[in-house]
Amino acid sequence: MNLRKLINRTDEYLRTEERKRKEKRKYLKQVTRKLREHEKSLKAQLEDCSDSELKKRLNKEIMLAHAQRKKGVKLIKSLKKKKSKSKTEKN
Repeated sequence: MNLRKLINRTDEYLRTEERKRKEKRKYLKQVTRKLREHEKSLKAQLEDCSDSELKKRLNKEIMLAHAQRKKGVKLIKSLKKKKSKSKTEKN
């Protein structure tokens, strides 16, 4: 590894803003993964359900989980764009 790459890596590590953004992205990825699993389990419960009242409640929960997951994915993408913008401004 040449000196320039080494300096860039240490600079990136030392910048607190970049580090916070990475930590937030990592956390959001975990949360969206859990929401996806929860949504799948709710859909499986819905398939097995015969009670109409329970089906309505499960549908609402599925829609809520889906909306929250999409919001998380959108936020992850925006954080990724901020990262790429800061790298291009630096060079």
